[in-house]
Amino acid sequence: MRSRGSFALNHAVAFLVWWMVHCGSELVAAVPPDGWYDYTAHTDCRGRPEPAQYNGGILKYGNGDDPNGYKTTETGVLSPAFVVYNLNKSTMYTFSGWVKLEGSPSALITARLAPDNSGTRCIGTVLARSDCWAFLKGGFVLDWPTQTSVIFFQNADRTPMKITTASASLQPFTTDQWSMHQKDTIRKRRKRMATVHVADPHGTRVVGASVSVQQTAKDFPLGSAIASTILGNDAYQKWFADRFNAAVFEDELKWYSTEPASGLLRFDVPDQMLAFVRSHRVMVRGHNIFWENQDATPRWVKGLSPDDLRSAVNTRIQSLMTRYRGEFAHWDVNNEMLHFNFYEQRLGPNATMEFFSVAQDADPLATLFMNEYNVVETCDDVSSTVDAYVARLKDLRAGGAVLEGIGLEGHFSKPNIPYMRAVLDKLATLNLPIWFTEIDINNKFDAQTQAVYLEQVLREAYAHPAVSGVMLWTALHENGCYQMCLTDWNLKNLPVGDVVDRLLQEWQTGQVAGPTDVHGAYSFSGYLGEYVVTVNAGNTSKQATFSLSPGDETRHITVQI
Repeated sequence: MRSRGSFALNHAVAFLVWWMVHCGSELVAAVPPDGWYDYTAHTDCRGRPEPAQYNGGILKYGNGDDPNGYKTTETGVLSPAFVVYNLNKSTMYTFSGWVKLEGSPSALITARLAPDNSGTRCIGTVLARSDCWAFLKGGFVLDWPTQTSVIFFQNADRTPMKITTASASLQPFTTDQWSMHQKDTIRKRRKRMATVHVADPHGTRVVGASVSVQQTAKDFPLGSAIASTILGNDAYQKWFADRFNAAVFEDELKWYSTEPASGLLRFDVPDQMLAFVRSHRVMVRGHNIFWENQDATPRWVKGLSPDDLRSAVNTRIQSLMTRYRGEFAHWDVNNEMLHFNFYEQRLGPNATMEFFSVAQDADPLATLFMNEYNVVETCDDVSSTVDAYVARLKDLRAGGAVLEGIGLEGHFSKPNIPYMRAVLDKLATLNLPIWFTEIDINNKFDAQTQAVYLEQVLREAYAHPAVSGVMLWTALHENGCYQMCLTDWNLKNLPVGDVVDRLLQEWQTGQVAGPTDVHGAYSFSGYLGEYVVTVNAGNTSKQATFSLSPGDETRHITVQI
């Protein structure tokens, strides 16, 4: 049963559609001729709006003399708004624009899509202000074609407010264009050209030598959570080590695991897990030092006085990070602090800043991360919008916190891939490494649907130039996993496991081979990482190692034989 608010909202949208159709300018749907995506985004507030991306895309303004296409009205009539016709199923639509307020210093503004007057969905958010222009970037994909759709702006809490928009753009991409751009970005960011030169001891080129190149390690970290269930399980250990070059402990480092009672420290399990990953040259993330969720706080901690709590948290950081100094590449310092505030409520608003400061002193080589959910997964969570994340990160850094990593959990339901890319674009403006730390797909979907959605998410994450690593939240237990298992308990692949194996195979060079040309050279394009090259000429064989690190220039390797 629809609520009265929903009923009124839909009627207002219907009226807006009628008005725009009869009184406004017509907007038509089209597909761009070249299909190239614009990664540009902004997280700083500006005195003037920038020109519209894609020259406005398929949004055409009634006033052709206005290059910025300003539109102003009250949220009470659900506008500024655009009516677009004949949107296509499965087309990737990216939406952007600049927003400014009147009558309120700041507010969270949402851009919403009403397709064929069948409800609305959030397609982007921005923390707008009255003293400057803020940039909104989002997007959407439709499950069915629509005849008439409305895009409008609204205060997130729906209180009346005057909103001005400028330089709005709606740009469609076909799925082939979107895939083409992913592949092009992978070619530029995840691969590099290399040339192996073969010469004799006198420097003479060796023509027709047999060159074989094998990748031995990958540069891009792609891994999974593990749990204590991997200890003593040789088959599971081999399965994991054959696939992944990164790991994170699911629960074993959390405070309720390492100190279930005050002063009772238990590090035996994480010590053993650390020995496993170390023996297989797997990098490992530290998760987590603190978790702001009261339900995830040790029971004995909840009743402490502020002074005793402050002493306990300092002891927690020192005991954990002194023991594991230099072992963990990353630490999630204060987990999910956009949604919860157990520690800050009791220790004050500077508690998180103090956590980062003490953690940095305890292990200066570790990269310290924020870690949060629903930043890329949805734009309906007002607690963790991309601008809320950016604002909190900037506040912490301005206060002196050495915060050098952006952690996005990635617990997806049905992914909105254009929105996901738009959020990554905005976060990329911070010039910090972005990691997906806990990717899975909700188990409300059947196994095949989970596999389809996981592939979409992984391809988008791997292809985005600002993403530095991906972790799956798929620690295996006999009774299942948090939301998504890659295999059953007997290590037989489930559909999502097939997806991961196929992508791991796709994103590696494997073995390439061929003869040297008339210049004594053999060239190939390889994924970044470590390699061994074997050269055979006549009865002579020579082997060498080299690495392909990020770079635009061709990597040259000379083998003397």
